[in-house]
Amino acid sequence: MQKSVFQSQMEDIEAFRPLMGGRGKAIAMETIGAGLPDAVAEGAMSDLETAAEGMDRDNLTEAMENLRHGDTDLDSPDTAEAIVMLTGYPSLLIRNGDFETPRESVWRERLEPNRERIRGAVASVARVELKLPGGGQMMIGTCWLVDDDVLITNRHVAKIFSEQRAGRWQLRPGIDVRADFAEEIGGKEALEYLIGSIISIESAESIDMALMKLGRAVGRQLELRPIPLDDRLSDVEFLGVVGYPARDVRNNPQDAFDRYFGSYFEVKRFAPGKVMNANYQPNVFTHNCTTLGGNSGSSIIDISSGNAIGLHFGGNAQVQNYAVKAAAIKQALVTPGVRVHPPRPSINGRRRNGEAAHVTAASFQDRNGYDPGFLGDGDLKLPLPILSPQQASQTVRTSRGEREIKYRHFSVVMSKPRRLAYLTAVNIDGKEARNPPRARRFTLDPRIASDLQAGEDMYSDNDIDRGHLVRRLDPCWGTEAESSQANVDSMYFPNISPQHKDLNQKIWNELEDHILGTVDERDMKVSVFTGCIFREEDPVQARTGIKVPMAFWKVVASINRGRNRRGARRGTGQLQAQAFVMSQEHLVKPSDLEHIFGRGLETFQVTVQELERLTGLNFHKMRSADTFAMTPDESLQAAEESTLEGAGVPTQNRHYNPLRSLADIVM
Repeated sequence: MQKSVFQSQMEDIEAFRPLMGGRGKAIAMETIGAGLPDAVAEGAMSDLETAAEGMDRDNLTEAMENLRHGDTDLDSPDTAEAIVMLTGYPSLLIRNGDFETPRESVWRERLEPNRERIRGAVASVARVELKLPGGGQMMIGTCWLVDDDVLITNRHVAKIFSEQRAGRWQLRPGIDVRADFAEEIGGKEALEYLIGSIISIESAESIDMALMKLGRAVGRQLELRPIPLDDRLSDVEFLGVVGYPARDVRNNPQDAFDRYFGSYFEVKRFAPGKVMNANYQPNVFTHNCTTLGGNSGSSIIDISSGNAIGLHFGGNAQVQNYAVKAAAIKQALVTPGVRVHPPRPSINGRRRNGEAAHVTAASFQDRNGYDPGFLGDGDLKLPLPILSPQQASQTVRTSRGEREIKYRHFSVVMSKPRRLAYLTAVNIDGKEARNPPRARRFTLDPRIASDLQAGEDMYSDNDIDRGHLVRRLDPCWGTEAESSQANVDSMYFPNISPQHKDLNQKIWNELEDHILGTVDERDMKVSVFTGCIFREEDPVQARTGIKVPMAFWKVVASINRGRNRRGARRGTGQLQAQAFVMSQEHLVKPSDLEHIFGRGLETFQVTVQELERLTGLNFHKMRSADTFAMTPDESLQAAEESTLEGAGVPTQNRHYNPLRSLADIVM
């Protein structure tokens, strides 16, 4: 008897173990809500209650065991199969280019370490739309970038809008075909691009595949990366389908499926799963991801690398889903003008040969760290900020006894009691900047004891994001190898701080670029210092015992060759510095950190002198280079000053400037 998709899912012991225990029904009902609004999930849960009605724990367990071993009649599914059918593996909605966090802990553990690679693939998947005469529109399937301006989809999708003329496939006249990369729930802007031509459509005797070319010059506008092909299917542990499932009349009961998908159809989703039969046919494998009709043409990716391992083309309802193997796609891509992009390495901690990817303290011996002489010698030389004696006694040391933790083009100094950074320092060279894709997951630094770092435990199951102190792209300059190494280094946890997901970081993240744009073209260099503002009253995260900082600071140092905002000439090649603070106190809720906080501004400029009071650090010559340094008669009214009390700024002699735009910065 042929194994069903449900049996395949049930073989995933780790995912379905909760269904076998005393809380089986309750957890099954929780599972169905994955990725759905609460009200929708509750409707689906009621279906499960009805399905499992009258079955005690022993009968439910027996039914599931029968299903696992293939003893269930697919033509007459019992309660256990109904539960699996309605829950299955999650189908996660895409919002703002990112998949929603699964409710099931097992899928969170599998997906979270690979989120960035999955996001990269998600961005390159589009919905195939037809603009019909008279203004109508119809969604007919999914496609994805396999080269800079080449899209791949199924033969049966492309034939809807194509016809053969003069011995070659061409677009049907009068039909406008577009690829929309941003059709997702809550999406505010379309990202539609015209399909310019048909490259090829495979014959019915071959694989279900077609290639389309974007309109002229569109590929250069996209700024999206093609999804590389990887034919090593046997190495894949978990895969995922990225596409646009549409309401499918073949699935019953229809109302249950509507609730399972939340009535959100024809929008981008990510559905994880596993390979069922890697050798179903020479060019075809099967999988158990949750798919519907609109998934035709979806990209099937290895979640540990973001590489495409297949092209989804169909399935038998409740049995199994079918995909064209990447190896077959590669063979069909032997077409003039179409490139096959090499696969990216896996980031799941395994090398392709199954051996552990082992990074040791010795792996960092060549890191140069922050360069004090980056801006110049003499008065332009900038050593690291100086810690107070108490701070210096509480710094984290590496396995070699070093306080300064060096990476490529930047350094970190950490607090032992807080397990976060006192400060980071990075050199940025605007002339040699590169823009590599994110290379790996967030990782503990092997040079530092794990219990002195705020690792992954801090960021799961809450609204706290992993916020870079040194921006990921800031140290990415120099040779390609140096840039790649800096990109990887930025993802180590010593460079990460807990930041609320709704924190508006637009101005904060653009400070370096803005100041780079104001300095002389011949300089194009800045040194940036960033860190956490630690206070005794900072809230404690119960799970980890780590105090979460409510504000962060930044100082940007560069060379000034012009006048400041007050019109005074600063001289030729003089050092200038600007200091900033960002608060998240107004965002943190009781559910996040078991504490309630007041309101505060998000980003503001402060004097370097005030920042020294806030942090306890000594910024030495940056104090005299501060373009925002005020005289006592320029101080602001106390009533205005009270705005920042929530961020812990002293109320006496405060000099600050709320930033509503980059134009508010005093240079």
